[in-house]
Amino acid sequence: MLTLDQRDMTLRALHSLMEQVGKEAGVLVWDNGSSDDTGAHVSGCFPEVLVCRSETNLGVAGGRNAAARAAIDRWNPDYLLFLDNDLVLREGFVAALADRLDECPDVGQVQAKLLYLDEPSRVNDGGGSRIVFWLGKTDPVGFKELDRGQFDAVKECICCGGAMMVRREIFESLGGFDESFSPYGPEDIDFSLRLQASGHRAQYIPAAVALHAANHTWGKGGNSAAYAHSRVRHWLYFLHRHANWLQKTAFYLLGAPLIAVRMAVRELLKGNSRALIGSLRGLLDHGRALK
Repeated sequence: MLTLDQRDMTLRALHSLMEQVGKEAGVLVWDNGSSDDTGAHVSGCFPEVLVCRSETNLGVAGGRNAAARAAIDRWNPDYLLFLDNDLVLREGFVAALADRLDECPDVGQVQAKLLYLDEPSRVNDGGGSRIVFWLGKTDPVGFKELDRGQFDAVKECICCGGAMMVRREIFESLGGFDESFSPYGPEDIDFSLRLQASGHRAQYIPAAVALHAANHTWGKGGNSAAYAHSRVRHWLYFLHRHANWLQKTAFYLLGAPLIAVRMAVRELLKGNSRALIGSLRGLLDHGRALK
């Protein structure tokens, strides 16, 4: 579990996790450079949890990889469970994911069903990521739909990383998350696609349910230009790694111009020229890298 200046949120997530894991399960919190004494509070409330700290923010991919290496060195586990710290797990969450991996040797990765913490009747993620390459979109399946049981069947999926369990051997063989997507990008979706390309299955397990606060702070305020730059650069990298020639052509001929116009209008109306400039820088940087 990663954390960065979100002490109370992390403690809430840990409360829901520790209620359903036994002493045989190692739990590690990776502090990505917090200034709010998160580590000390976690150790005080949960002395059985291993807290590791980086003096600098390693990003999502870097932090998760560092946490995984520390967990593997400490416990040599069969499975690795990655959890965002803005989740509240419902009873049976961990067992539902682990049982699927126990029962199906050809399944290498599983992910949970996410509902909104402040509106648990509405779906945040009902089956992994739905990628629309030509529009540059990676929305969760069932995003913001009312939960009527339509996402209550196990199915193949492209797993997202915030509530995901993977076999440790596969994680290591793939080199973990690609840190080219740091500090924040579709490193989790990229990982799931690479896992499936290597011959393993990835599945959505609706019996594992978590409530998601969906509170993302990166990219707001002063970070908006950096966020926009990273987002564009990471998407183009992802596109060239995973899309076929038709999807790439459709993106550059149709999707990219449409996205550019919409983004320009939105950011200029908000008076946020820095985000617009950051996005254009991302496009130019990637174009130079492809030459």
